[in-house]
Amino acid sequence: MASNQQLSIFYQRIIEQWGKAHSLRTICELTCRNFCESFNALHCQIIVDSQSTWKVLLKMNRQGISYQSPPCEISGSNHFPLDQIIEFTKHNQPHVTHQHDVQRLWLPLERRSRIIGCLVVDIPLSEPQLDCQAFSTLTSLLASEIDTGFLTQSIQDELWGRRSAERELEISQHEQKNLLEQLQALHDISFRLWRTHSMNEMLYTAVEEGKKQLQIDRMAIFISNKNNRMRGTYGTDLHGKTVDEHYFESDIPNQWYLAHTRSNKEYLAIENNTPLYHNLKQVGFGWSCYIALWDEDTPVGWIACDNLLTGTPLYDYHPHLLKQFGFILSQNIVRRQAEENLRNLNKELEQRVTERTAELELVNQKLESLSKLDPLTNIANRRVFDEKIIEEWRRAERHQLPLSLLIMDVDNFKSYNDNYGHAAGDLCLKAIATTLEKLERRAGALFARYGGEEFVLLLPGQDTHAAQYSATQALTEIQQLKLTRTECANTNCDSTIVTISIGVSTVIPAAHRSYHELFKQADMALYEAKSQGRNRYFVI
Repeated sequence: MASNQQLSIFYQRIIEQWGKAHSLRTICELTCRNFCESFNALHCQIIVDSQSTWKVLLKMNRQGISYQSPPCEISGSNHFPLDQIIEFTKHNQPHVTHQHDVQRLWLPLERRSRIIGCLVVDIPLSEPQLDCQAFSTLTSLLASEIDTGFLTQSIQDELWGRRSAERELEISQHEQKNLLEQLQALHDISFRLWRTHSMNEMLYTAVEEGKKQLQIDRMAIFISNKNNRMRGTYGTDLHGKTVDEHYFESDIPNQWYLAHTRSNKEYLAIENNTPLYHNLKQVGFGWSCYIALWDEDTPVGWIACDNLLTGTPLYDYHPHLLKQFGFILSQNIVRRQAEENLRNLNKELEQRVTERTAELELVNQKLESLSKLDPLTNIANRRVFDEKIIEEWRRAERHQLPLSLLIMDVDNFKSYNDNYGHAAGDLCLKAIATTLEKLERRAGALFARYGGEEFVLLLPGQDTHAAQYSATQALTEIQQLKLTRTECANTNCDSTIVTISIGVSTVIPAAHRSYHELFKQADMALYEAKSQGRNRYFVI
């Protein structure tokens, strides 16, 4: 049996938590949760007598909790034998049954000598057996809360019904004012249509406000063109919601209302007890109204209205209101069409200007790019080098970093050019430029054609050792090209392939020095490399 201390703790929790509860649902959930926490309950149910039928108010297990308001029918008679419940509750006797390793407690809920429900709790047989009489106080309190909760709900339902009746009376009393209110509504609609910012917004507002202000169930606006075609704009679905129907387009149907309004140049055509349609399919019966939209003598579309949703009849004043509504909408459509035509023309002109401007910017970018490239070798030209060396000199001076420069010159290029021709000479320079351009990929490095057969390699942040390494690599790469030259036998050159000579210089810039000194030193180093036999580098 469960200990007195265990029951005492259980009741203490119930009392503390119920004091903070503000609804019947909270009280029921707390009760079941405490059974789970205190006695390891596997399953709890609260069933109530609702309209002389046993129904489930709450069901709780290890997976979760489900509260039903109003209570739902009990499902699964094999799982929950109703005859046993009735028998137990008739005698107001708590009972315990044992099945499938579970002890089930049947705790009747009595209020004013009447059984109003039952609390059913499943507890593992491994737990101490519970004395059902120990929970009589709990069931009395729970029965009281359930009875009070249902009574409160009944009072609220009655109050709601009374308020509904009062509302209906209020609507009836204001029915006489509808005409004046709707005339004012036409003015409001006209104002709202005028304040919209586009044709699309205006058509949506016309449908939305037209239904609301003129008390029309469904409304749709169609626009026609000179090719005897019509297209949808905004309409109303079968639930009364305004929907986008721009997808809809078809030939104008040969319907009586169109023939009537167009041939007689009228605004309105109404038919009672007629089939009502949605997406060209019949969906019901009622009155149907078609309001023609005119631009002087030219039809521009129409408005379709009906009472599919509520079946509310048309009042005597409705035809006049709908005509005025059609006239207001016609004027706004014509105005918007003129505005949008002008706006589209302006957009087209702006687009042309934008495209031309973009083309001009692209051309300028290409010109700027071309101005920085050597046209023969397609690498950076002297202009880029002159700008870059100033920029890197200042940066190196600011951070006191080394700056290295390599000046490279093709050995005996004049002899090569004279012997093979300028076209071959150009190909030779292209091959050398393509090879050396790939030599150095470090950040900030610049390889450029300085002029004629001279190239420069600027190495920011690189010391003499790094510059010598780059020079060695350059000599090796050009030798591996193996650009043959046979005129050397008749000249003062002693190589059978094209070679280069390199002058190398490295400095750490200072305020009293100039980048011209760096270039002058590299040029002097190049002269020394030539003097010492070419196909080599010299460092100053």
